[in-house]
Amino acid sequence: MVKTLWIPAYCFFIFFCVGGLADAAPDTMHQTLYHGGTIITMEGDKPTYVEAVIERDGKIIFAGPKAGAINNFVGKTVDVDLQGKTMMPGFIEPHAHPVSIGAFILANDIVAPHEWRMPHKTYPAVRGKEKYLQAVGEIIDEKVDKTKTVLIWGYHKSWHGQLTLKDLDKVTRDVPTIIWQRSTHEIYLNTACVKKYGIQKGDLSEEDNAQADWDNYHFWERAYQMMKGTKLSPFFSDQEMLKLGMERISQLMLQNGLTAMCEPSFPNSTFEDEYAVLRDGTEKARAYTIYLIAGFPEQFVKKIGNDAYAEHIASLPGKYNTKYIKFLPNQYKTFADGAIYSLALELRKPFFNCPDCKSEWIIPLKPAQKIFNYWWDKGYKIHVHITGDLAFEKYLDFTEAAMKRNPRKNHRTTFHHVGLFDAAQAGRAADLGIEISANPYYLWALADKYSETGLGPERAANMVALKEFTKRGVPVSLHSDFAMAPAEPLLLAWVAANRIVASGKVMNPEERISVYDAMKGITITAAHTFEMDKEIGSIKVGKEATFTILEQNPFKIDPVKIKDIPITGVVYKGRIILNKGKLLGGGHDAHGCIGSAGYSWCEKTQSCERPWELAKKKDFPNTSESFNAFCNNSNK
Repeated sequence: MVKTLWIPAYCFFIFFCVGGLADAAPDTMHQTLYHGGTIITMEGDKPTYVEAVIERDGKIIFAGPKAGAINNFVGKTVDVDLQGKTMMPGFIEPHAHPVSIGAFILANDIVAPHEWRMPHKTYPAVRGKEKYLQAVGEIIDEKVDKTKTVLIWGYHKSWHGQLTLKDLDKVTRDVPTIIWQRSTHEIYLNTACVKKYGIQKGDLSEEDNAQADWDNYHFWERAYQMMKGTKLSPFFSDQEMLKLGMERISQLMLQNGLTAMCEPSFPNSTFEDEYAVLRDGTEKARAYTIYLIAGFPEQFVKKIGNDAYAEHIASLPGKYNTKYIKFLPNQYKTFADGAIYSLALELRKPFFNCPDCKSEWIIPLKPAQKIFNYWWDKGYKIHVHITGDLAFEKYLDFTEAAMKRNPRKNHRTTFHHVGLFDAAQAGRAADLGIEISANPYYLWALADKYSETGLGPERAANMVALKEFTKRGVPVSLHSDFAMAPAEPLLLAWVAANRIVASGKVMNPEERISVYDAMKGITITAAHTFEMDKEIGSIKVGKEATFTILEQNPFKIDPVKIKDIPITGVVYKGRIILNKGKLLGGGHDAHGCIGSAGYSWCEKTQSCERPWELAKKKDFPNTSESFNAFCNNSNK
């Protein structure tokens, strides 16, 4: 029997097939067969296709010709006909900050130089100082409770002019206000906010005061981290706000085909608060995995010694791992220079046409090398935040010195962001075994403006020149560092493959990478960046059955159209989740559960469940009566 399932805007045909050995199969043997579309494995050095994939218990048990899949597996088979759609490994975000940055931005207000399309609202681009201050004032005027702190993200002096305390107080008046700069590495506070949280000069050490402008209540890098983790912690730990933002993160993940996200340097503020929000959000969504790497911010704010922090890192998986959250031991993230969005990157040549620009080391070089050497000698994989070419050079030197002193094979030290570097530095990185996780969006968002102020035409056009790495065989993943770029993997791949900037110009086209390398950067190489490539990132027997389904094959269209490919939905460990609204009938029940795919509503878990999987997980008999009893469905 064939049962057709219509899904809004998409048409999958799903039906149950019983193989020739089904009568002899245990009642618990169930699998799902995917076929009828373009299935790209992302295994190997070029696009590789298979006709069919079979999933059982969230794992891939077959990937190959359809003839080898039909009737060769005992038990009941759910047949999913992709109807010409393209199925790839689930998209992966190798560097983002879902709670400490992403959730906060999504739960608050945005006034930024470029448009931002969020799940709940689209924020228009705002440019010019007068228009910026006007937009801030309008947000303040709309607030009903004038005692609640307001956070507005997106300010950038290159588009919005210099922001003074006088400017800010004039438009915000007595409403406590935090202006979160576009980089999220600096904040501006108004007078009302300083009074509310009791902030005073003695709160910072002499060293940290070097990254503070008390006349304008402007704090950046270490001073910002210290303020965020101490006096402003009550605001940045607000559970209600964070949970709202996390709900929107979950919507964003599905909307953009993301099934995994890694956060290096977790937490950025308070561990317990961020973890609680992550746990709540991931368990509600049941649609993606969050991978977490510890790092410098927590260690710095809490003033924890290296040995004690190493013990802490080792304890995290056993204490805090869940089905949807995985702490990654033996990895650590440290920091080099300041944010590129703040024009605080460390450069080998002076800034261009920018007398007020000032480079910053987040960690001064002497202690930075000690930190690097400690984790190197512990055998850890080290992730390094690097934006400028001088910072790139210094950490090449650190790595080279460490290799001479204590050689390590396959150390996989990874430089993150890499806004600016040259061919010689890329060659050294390749020789040293360094890997790259890049934010290509820097080029799109900043190249036009930084050509005029900051970097100058030549350096701006050569930002994030990734071909220098791929042609040398250096693994390159692509990340958003959300919200330093939209959490849209196809957009990142599009920028890397086309080098188109905000004005529409193409900058240094010879540095475009291949579409295949770009797509690897959001799948298998992204998984490789945080050492999960044996579990996710490609379609291969034994790996997670986690996929992203697209309307088009990115390898069969003009590369300039990649960012516009519609995302149909995802499959997360065998669970089909679609991007459009639910439709009653045609296989859906009143809760939107796809009956023909084996799902039924469970009142207790408040979600669609496969009864046999829930029975196994919760240890009750695999019968409809037991399922309904467990789920409190008897009278539903």
